Amino acid sequence: MPPNTPPRPRKRPKQSRSLMTVEAIQQACLKILEKEGAERLTTQHIADVAGVNIASLYQYFPSKEAILSEVYDALLEELAENARRRFCDIQALSSCSVRDTLAAIIALECEQLLALQKLDPEFFREYQHSFDIHQRVNRLTQALNNPSWEEWLEQWLSGKCCHGNPALRSLLVRQTLQGNLRQALSQQPSLLAEPAFREELLQLLLAYLTGENR
Repeated sequence: MPPNTPPRPRKRPKQSRSLMTVEAIQQACLKILEKEGAERLTTQHIADVAGVNIASLYQYFPSKEAILSEVYDALLEELAENARRRFCDIQALSSCSVRDTLAAIIALECEQLLALQKLDPEFFREYQHSFDIHQRVNRLTQALNNPSWEEWLEQWLSGKCCHGNPALRSLLVRQTLQGNLRQALSQQPSLLAEPAFREELLQLLLAYLTGENR
């Protein structure tokens, strides 16, 4: 069964006044989420905070979920740009320490998921497959003629791990990392912020890749 696809806007604004209206609606949605929480989010409340007529809101958005989709898209672009900058630090670590590199990757992955989940946990849980941070990061890095996350990880492992198949090891590392993070996100999101959880995940990956003990 294919994952749910979130509602999208009815139409895109073209004139400057329409652009300002839509921007005000999106900023109002974000403000309510950050200051009052997802339970207070309704189309009427968004319109009130944005200072626009509810009819104007419905010209562009059929529901609050459609507004949330746009807010999440904007957040993904912000997170992808941040990941691109952080990746420079990860690349520097990758030539020195497997442990530090993996720890930095785990920290980045946890922070990204926490930021996405925090806005509206129920919305993100239902539509998380439509807001894949890795796709956004890959699109950004490849536009700059850099390798994708998958390609980089395989290349790095081929240089750091002298045994085994780098492609398979890269696949298993990615699946193990994503599987554990998604499971934590689904059952106990607060774990993603816990140093102990991140350390256990690091030990799991290190044991597989290097046989390193605590």
